[in-house]
Amino acid sequence: MVKNKEKTIGICRLCKETKEMSFEHFPPSSAYNKNTKYFSISHDDYFKDSEAESLLEFQPKGRKFQGGLGDNCLCIDCNGFLGSAYVREYKKWASIGMTLINQDGGNFKACGFTSVEINFLKILKQIIAIFICNNRPIFTEIYPGLIEFVRDEESTYLPSRYKIYTYLNNEGQIRTGKIFYTNLYGAVCEFTFRPFGYVLSIDNEMNFENLLEITGLKDITDYKKTEIEMILNKYPTYLPFVPMDYRTKEEIKNCR
Repeated sequence: MVKNKEKTIGICRLCKETKEMSFEHFPPSSAYNKNTKYFSISHDDYFKDSEAESLLEFQPKGRKFQGGLGDNCLCIDCNGFLGSAYVREYKKWASIGMTLINQDGGNFKACGFTSVEINFLKILKQIIAIFICNNRPIFTEIYPGLIEFVRDEESTYLPSRYKIYTYLNNEGQIRTGKIFYTNLYGAVCEFTFRPFGYVLSIDNEMNFENLLEITGLKDITDYKKTEIEMILNKYPTYLPFVPMDYRTKEEIKNCR
């Protein structure tokens, strides 16, 4: 990516053309990401002290960002496309999640509810767009089919090698959605930003029974007349660079 005076020139993650980049919020700014403040640190800096207790107490140094989590990763046209096609529905979904985690003071492990008039096809496209934006342009070359699913508003086709899972989250740290290659789960991306966490599982026949798979909801055609019973587990994410680790602070400290 090259900065030319006040312009940032790079490869758009969605259309894959070299253009002037615009700032894309992920999740969308209207989904509680308008005034987010955060530090950006490297994987190596975070793990420079391997003691579990030290990791929990790690205080990042350096520049603090504000104005919403995101990056210059989309051209103006693709940014506008996501905004007009999917953001409104995703905002509705995020509002439901925030209502769920605020009930009973958030002191629950799982929550059941019925979704009504929710267009999960659009929500899934926005979720996958978040994963695309959080990874380098080569990500979609290694894993084709993701861009086509996002760019075609009407398409319900997503290669079966990809599965999307979700859970509720109201404590811990943000997980950025970058791809990890793990011994236990294979290739996974995990993005966590209150009130939801999402996992993109790639080429993995294992079902993550502790999470709710929502991939198949893309095939619901008449969503306005469809009610879906859902049960979501709620998990903390205290270690931002350890995908699918949902241990509490006490559990992490006890594993030193």
